[in-house]
Amino acid sequence: MFIFLVLAYFAVLMGVGVVAGRLMKGTSEDYFLASRGIGPVLLFISLAAANFSAFFFLGFSGAAYKYGFGQYGIMGVGTALMPIMFYVVGRRAWKLGKEHGIVTPSELIEKVFKSRLLGLLVLSVMVVYTLPYLGVQAIGAGIILKSVAGVEVTTGACATALVIMAYIILGGMRGSVWTDVIQGVFMLFGMLVAVYFVASGLGGFEAAGLKAFHAKPELFTRPGGMDYFTPQIWLSYMLLWMFVDPMFPHLFTRFYTAKTKKSLAAPMIAYPLIVSFLFLVPVLIGVWANGTGIKVANTDSILPEMVKAYSPPWAYTLVMLGALAALMSTADSQLLALSTMLARDLKMTGEVFKSRLITVALTAVAIAYVIFGFKAAEGIFGALVATTFSGLVVLFPTFYAALYRPGTSKWAAVASILAGEAAVLLFRYKVLPTFGFLDGMAALAISAVTLIAVDVLAGRGSRLVTAGYK
Repeated sequence: MFIFLVLAYFAVLMGVGVVAGRLMKGTSEDYFLASRGIGPVLLFISLAAANFSAFFFLGFSGAAYKYGFGQYGIMGVGTALMPIMFYVVGRRAWKLGKEHGIVTPSELIEKVFKSRLLGLLVLSVMVVYTLPYLGVQAIGAGIILKSVAGVEVTTGACATALVIMAYIILGGMRGSVWTDVIQGVFMLFGMLVAVYFVASGLGGFEAAGLKAFHAKPELFTRPGGMDYFTPQIWLSYMLLWMFVDPMFPHLFTRFYTAKTKKSLAAPMIAYPLIVSFLFLVPVLIGVWANGTGIKVANTDSILPEMVKAYSPPWAYTLVMLGALAALMSTADSQLLALSTMLARDLKMTGEVFKSRLITVALTAVAIAYVIFGFKAAEGIFGALVATTFSGLVVLFPTFYAALYRPGTSKWAAVASILAGEAAVLLFRYKVLPTFGFLDGMAALAISAVTLIAVDVLAGRGSRLVTAGYK
């Protein structure tokens, strides 16, 4: 039954892609940015859906199962602070994009710093670190399809990746935003159904919490399970989302799509309200699982297995469709953003056609990651923190300088990125100590200090302080 519903769901998404394609104006800006005409409601839903991915339905509940309610603090509260930087970065990016016809984040860097080298460096970093994120979405789809239909993880992941590829090629940014609306509704409703039935099956919210507390009381306090939430880890996560999320190319690109500055401002106000509520749900289910005696080989399967155990079949099906919607809404945005950047920033002729070809190639790379690259032992949450988040957050000082301190030396920006990325590798392989902080936050500090130091050495320290856009 579930397979038929999934096929029907895939057909609807394909249909939306076809309709969006027929409305396309035939310009690069329309395919890549929906002609910069997205209003506040659609932009809010699209930003939320693009950010709530496989780790929302699967990774968070798995992490909460191991570490406890501290997971909500770092996600619900930490992510609620994220729109501060969305607005700081987004409003300037929107203004420059509209005035200068900028389409991609790396194009902005190239134009502000007047450096082809720096633009290509930013492009390379974003592509390299977003590809694992894209692969993780496919892995999430495989886990879901295996849980509900017995389909092999690799088969389900590859099939989902191909469907996403198809409707992105057909509909471009407009198709991506429209499908985000459908997927966002499924995601929201699915998560609410999940927590209702799991709580009911465990005797209510209070009973579910008491069972988990009696099983593992450490999950209800900090530092939580495995003594994970040390002060350094807690602070790292609270700050990480603010600095890294604007650096996701699929979110940054959406800043350019806003119709007006007000279209961009409204989602920033609404975003904290929705995330602070929604992130509680997977964390609750993950913690509650400790009181049920449920056992899974991979903690990313906690939420699907809990819903399966305590929900009627129709509700379980709905929840899994919501989970599938969450990861697909992120994956399609990532796929479009990367193909746009590669076609545009490499200055290819026939940008739209080449972007579609690149979409096919990137899908193949994501499938290869599914087959060869993902380590299930790390889990979705751990895999993303170790790769994508750490690699992208070091770009923040360069983007901040581009938007607010354009007199900064391009060599300072290059040095900042290279030092930050080198630090990520050194921290990852334990060559350098992080003193208990997340790798990404320690690398961000090195990146920021390097940018300032090299800029001063380049004789531009005064401009770093005084320059800026009016």
